[in-house]
Order: sequence, then structure tokens, then C-alpha cells
Amino acid sequence: MSNANFTKTANKEGIIVEKSRIVDLNDPKWAHPDGAELWYVDPALNAGSIAMYDPTVSSEEKLKNGNERQKSYMDQWWNAEHTCEITKHMVSGCPEEPNTEVEVWVVKPKNLKKRKNRVMFYIIGGGIYAINPNSYPIEKLCEDHCAVGIVVIYRMSWQAQYPAAINDLHAGYKWMYENADELGIHSDKVVLSGSSSGGHLALSLAFRLKRYGYSPRGIVTVSAQTDDIEKEGEGWYTGIWDSVEQHDALMQYLGRNFNSVRVGPEAMPNHATVEDCIGFPPTFMHQSEMDPDILRNLEFYSKLIRAHCFTELHVYGGAIHNNAVWAVVKSCGEPNDYSQQVADLFNNELEYCYKYDLRRPWVVEEYKRAFCEKFNLPVPETNEKE
Repeated sequence: MSNANFTKTANKEGIIVEKSRIVDLNDPKWAHPDGAELWYVDPALNAGSIAMYDPTVSSEEKLKNGNERQKSYMDQWWNAEHTCEITKHMVSGCPEEPNTEVEVWVVKPKNLKKRKNRVMFYIIGGGIYAINPNSYPIEKLCEDHCAVGIVVIYRMSWQAQYPAAINDLHAGYKWMYENADELGIHSDKVVLSGSSSGGHLALSLAFRLKRYGYSPRGIVTVSAQTDDIEKEGEGWYTGIWDSVEQHDALMQYLGRNFNSVRVGPEAMPNHATVEDCIGFPPTFMHQSEMDPDILRNLEFYSKLIRAHCFTELHVYGGAIHNNAVWAVVKSCGEPNDYSQQVADLFNNELEYCYKYDLRRPWVVEEYKRAFCEKFNLPVPETNEKE
């Protein structure tokens, strides 16, 4: 359905007129009853964040405000009490940007076993304009799944545009893989996870890793952004993180490449072709009905299906961006039955990735062999199994 079928009035109030039918998508009556109180969040509450990708704000002001915000977030993080041992490492850049150092955190819960441990490669979300570790359950996820956490402090869009963030994440993954013994981890049991732009970057990173012959155990995301294509009648919700906010944030990240075919899935996952998706890791996607690019999420999922990847997609009706599962995973407030069921499914899928090798082995092995032959490299041995 094209935008021509719609006449928008009083957008700030979320009123849409469609062929004489008035629909107020911001009314809690559209929400799942268990999440009605979280249905509409006024974007004004996010004004400070919006300024970080607002095209009318100068680059100098964004840089100044961004550095101040990040210092505040990091001071809060390092001054807080932690339940895990957290160490900071400065590592070399990836092959595509080798001279750029990258900050990587290693998160080790106290309940780790004396063996090669699983890895939670967690990517903090925040529209690629903020990294606030205090807002994400990094330690809890590592403890719940007895995994070593790897967290990369990637460059944000106001610091450097695409592919800076992917390059930094690639560097962190490469360092982790090459130092697996020292870190006490199993390099064949790495799961990528993230929420919102963290999910977007997890999916995009997997395409970069595939190009370099790495094969993560799986990917579990929440409300991942998958595309920058201009929307056609979707995302009429105008609460916090609506289609306009996502548009501006991705335009800042991609610059002149925004809404174009000049960049591939390492920039936006849905830029992938079905052929690009062959050999993609097992993927579990949790999306909300009101995610701004929900139709593009469905399109990306269909490509994974056609590429015969192991994949599952869960779309939660009556839910806005991130709220279907994240509040419970983060242990924020009292969970209700519905949100607890969703959170349990999220955690179960992480366990599935660790417990079972859901990768389609004939695809992965053929891909790695072809890659090595193309670049005249030795064919890697089969990964060690426990």
C-alpha cells in the first residue's frame, strides 16, 4: 500500500486518516492487555537522544554532547557494583581497518565451570548513537547461561559512519577467536545477541564474519532493524522510536549510502539476496508489531527460509519496539504471564544455540571450502567438539 492512500493529520497525536477511517494507533486499546501501560511512550522523553541524530544539529554539537553522554554512561558503569569480573582490553583493528584500536570488555560470571566456556557476544543497542551498558542485562545474561561475555565498544554514528561499527565488532570477534585458550572459551560456541540496533549489528556482523570464514553458533535478536528503505504505509505508530526516528538515525549511520543499493547486508541485513544468506548462522528473531520496519523484517526472514537456514521469527501483536520481551529479560518491574512467557522463549533459544549445533553443516562446510579455494588458503580443519 503506498503513502498516496493515506492523509496524515495531527501526526504528533498519532491520528491517521485512511479513506475516511480514523485510526489512533497511540491509544492503548491497540496494545496487548498485559502491556497496555507501556504502549505509548512520549518521544519528548527521548529528546536528548534524538538530538544525537537530528539532521538539524551540527556535527560539532553532536560530538561534544555525545562525548559527554558517553563519559556519564561509562562513569556510572565502572563506579557501580558488579556481580561478574569485568576486564577491559584494547585490541587491534580488523583487516579492513587494522590501525584502529578497539575497546573490548570480557565479562566472566562467578558460576563459570572449569572448562572451555560458552560465549555471549553481546552487542549493546542504542540507535548506533549511544552505548549505555547500564540499560542492558549483560551480566545477568552471562550468569543465566554460564557464558563468558564479550562486549565491543564500537564507534557510534556521530563519531564515524558505516562501516566503522561493523569494523570494530569484527575486530572484537577476531581477537576473541584468536585468544580463545587464554580467555578460557570455546570458539565454536559463540552466540551473537542484541536488541534494537544491537540486533541490527548482530545480523550485519554475521554477514561480515561469513565473508571471513567465521561461523557463530547462532544469533538471537530483539526488535532488530533490518532495512533503511523508505517505508510504505507501515510504522504509523508515533510513540518513542517511530519510523521517523529510525529514518534519521539510519541516515546518519549510512550517510550518502542511505536508502540506496550501494551497500550490502553488512550495512543493513535486508540488503542481502537469498544467495547472500546461504550459510548464515541459525537465527531467532523477536519482533514487535509496531517495529518501524516490521514488513522488512518479514522479508528478511523469508530470505533466510529460502536459503534453507535454520531460523525462527516471533512477531508479538500489541507490542511496540523492544517492549514485548526486554523488560522481563532485564528484570525491570514485575513480569506478567505474557511477558514472562516471551522472556522464557528468548532464553530458551539462547540455550538451543549452545546445546545443539543448528547450523546447516553441508552449507557451512561447502562455503568455507569455496572461500579457501577462492583465496588460495588452506582448508580449515573441522572445529573441535566437546
